[in-house]
Amino acid sequence: MKRTLAAVASFAAVALALAGCSSGEGSSDASGGLTGEPVVVGVLAPMDGATAYPQTGYGAQAAERYVNEKLGGINGRPLKIDLCAGDGSPETAVNCANQFVTENVSAVFDAYDGSVGGAVPVLTAAKIPIVGELGATAVVDSLPWGQSFYFSGPLETSALGMVTILDQIGKKNASLAVTDGPPSHGYVDKLVMPAAKNLGMNVTPLYVPGNNMNFNVMAATELSTNPDVAGIIALTEDGCTGLFKALRAQGYKGTIFAGSCSQFISQMGADAAGAIVQPRVWVPASKANAPAEVQQQLDDFATSMEEIDRADQQSARSLYSFAGMVNLANVMKGIQGEINPDTVTTAMKAVKDMPTFAGPKVTCDGQQWANRPASCSHEAIFFEVQPDGSMKPVDPKGFISLDPSKMSAA
Repeated sequence: MKRTLAAVASFAAVALALAGCSSGEGSSDASGGLTGEPVVVGVLAPMDGATAYPQTGYGAQAAERYVNEKLGGINGRPLKIDLCAGDGSPETAVNCANQFVTENVSAVFDAYDGSVGGAVPVLTAAKIPIVGELGATAVVDSLPWGQSFYFSGPLETSALGMVTILDQIGKKNASLAVTDGPPSHGYVDKLVMPAAKNLGMNVTPLYVPGNNMNFNVMAATELSTNPDVAGIIALTEDGCTGLFKALRAQGYKGTIFAGSCSQFISQMGADAAGAIVQPRVWVPASKANAPAEVQQQLDDFATSMEEIDRADQQSARSLYSFAGMVNLANVMKGIQGEINPDTVTTAMKAVKDMPTFAGPKVTCDGQQWANRPASCSHEAIFFEVQPDGSMKPVDPKGFISLDPSKMSAA
C-alpha cells in the first residue's frame, strides 16, 4: 500500500544560469611535475542547484592530483580534468557537453549527476564515451554498449541489493521512506516492488516531502505496520538522521535500513548500531574490516582529500568520484599510442576482471546485467554499523553477487 504524507509545496521561478567548465580549483598545479600534452577528461558533477553535491567534484579533483603525483599520470602524461558544475537542469548538462566537445576531451566522467541524460545526445553524436562509478539515471545505464560504462553496476543495483540483503538477514516486512516525486514512484514501482515480490518480501513505501519533514509522524507511520526493518529507500542525509532518531525515540530497537546515508552514525552514537548501509565500495568507516590493499586505498583517498584542503568533505559521493576517476585512469594507462575517444572506448570494452579502487573486479563486456550494457558489475557490498561507529560487512566475503533475473516483473 502506498502512503503519502500531506504537504504543500510552492515553487519559485528562478533564472537559469548555465554553468561554465573549468579544470577546477587547485587543478592547475595538480600535474605532479609531469610534462607532455595532458590527457583531458571532462567531468560532469552536480555541484550547483537545489540538489547539489559538491563532494562529487572534490573527489574528482583529489583523484586528478593522486593520479599525477602517485601513479605517474597516464603513461607519463598528466591527467587534466575539465570540471563542469551541473545544476540539475538538462540545459546546463547540454552546455557542459558542448564545452567537452570543444575541449576535445578523451572521455567524460559522470560524477553521479542526475542530469547527465541531457548531455547524452551531444556526447554520443561526438562518439565520446561516458564513464562513471555509478549512474543516477537509467538513461545512461541503458545506452548501447560502448557509449557508456559504469564500474559498479546500474541503478538496479541499489533496488535489488536492498531487498537481497534484507532477505539474506531474514527480514520480510519493510517500511521505508522515500522522497515524494515522479522519479521516486517510478523507481519503487518498476525496480523495488518487482524485486521484493520475487524474493517474497513485503515493502511498504512511505512517500514524504523533500523538505519540512515531520520525523515523528514519519516514524509513527512506518512503525504502524509492525515492520521487522524500518528506515529509508532514499532520503537526504538530514532526512535520514531525523527519521532514524525518531524511530529510536519511539522505542524501535529493530534493524534500520539506511541506504547510502552515513552522517547519522556520528550523530546517533550507539543508537546507530545495527543499521544496514549500502554503498557501492568499501568506505572509510569499514577500513578496520577491509583487506590490506583496500585499507591502503582508503588511506590514499583520505590523504588526497587532505591535499586539496577537502578533508572535511570525505563522503560516499566524493569516494565514488575518486574511485571511478582512478579506475578510468588505470584503463587509459593501458592504451598504447594515441589516447582519444575511440581508443578509450576500445580499452573500456576490453576491461576484464580488472581490480577496482576499493571495489570488486569488473568486466565491461556489456553482459553483466540484462538490458543494461553499460554495467561492468553485478556485485554489491553491505555493512552493519557497529556500536563503536565502525562498519562490518554483512557478508564475510564483502562483495556478493546479485541475481539480475530477480529484477524481472513478477
